[in-house]
Amino acid sequence: MKLDPALAEILAGLDPSAETPVEEMTPAHARAVWKEEMAAVAGRPLPVKSVSAHEAPGPAGPLAIRFYEPDGAGAGPLPILVYYHGGGWIRGDLDTHDDVCRYLCHYGGCLIASVDYRLAPEHRFPAALEDCDAATRWVAENAAELGADPERMAIGGDSAGGNIACGVTLKARERGGPAICFQLLIYPATDLAGETESKRLFSSGYLLNSMPFYVASYLGPEGDAADPLASPLLAPDLSNLPPAFVLTAGFDPLRDEGEAYAGRLEAAGVPTSYRCHEGMIHGFVSIPGLIESAEAGLADSAAALRAAFAR
Repeated sequence: MKLDPALAEILAGLDPSAETPVEEMTPAHARAVWKEEMAAVAGRPLPVKSVSAHEAPGPAGPLAIRFYEPDGAGAGPLPILVYYHGGGWIRGDLDTHDDVCRYLCHYGGCLIASVDYRLAPEHRFPAALEDCDAATRWVAENAAELGADPERMAIGGDSAGGNIACGVTLKARERGGPAICFQLLIYPATDLAGETESKRLFSSGYLLNSMPFYVASYLGPEGDAADPLASPLLAPDLSNLPPAFVLTAGFDPLRDEGEAYAGRLEAAGVPTSYRCHEGMIHGFVSIPGLIESAEAGLADSAAALRAAFAR
């Protein structure tokens, strides 16, 4: 594998000593810094027909949901993707992933319900998972009012959001609903307990340098990293889950666990597609404004959504 040349040049020009590690920031500071950084590298916001604000009841109070409607949609209810943003469970919000949701809405031809869940360390596991599960059930229960097709409801997320999406599918399977037709997993964290070769190789110098801190912040001192809802790769049974598309990056610490999760899904009889963008790093779908070739990951994701909704 070779790192994308443009990306390699950017990484080589960074001065780690000039950056304050996230471990040394307050949560509020970490969120503000990342929000500014994400805005600087996002691609051009794609047009959609409408963007509106909704609220869903959550286990600890109302949950904000940003709703995207695509241009040029035909008559009748539309497929919908319930999306959970990344950010290491401690940062990220509706704004940091606005460009991602707009892209998936525009090119996926679907409604998007982007969920603003509670963040750690103020709210540790399973708070984020419970919020996203509640929001997903609310979308399913209110599909008609939202103009959505309840039989074509997918869920997905990137990084920490991908981890949460895995947990939501496990909870939905055990509960017997809501029906989820597809899961879009963009470089998901699937094993918070294990060590892998990609973690050994790429945990320094490739932007995702603080994964142990993110995991510790999310789980807390009493958290169990082996809990399948936190580490879905460790779930004893992955059968009878929705079809999946798993996207990873070649120079990502989470690459191996994403690939392993795709393999376990397939082995359990779950229709699964897997794609690794070998020259990319963790978070690459959010940086098309920095690296033009990074858009390919979003294009793959949108194509996977279209194919899933056409079944």
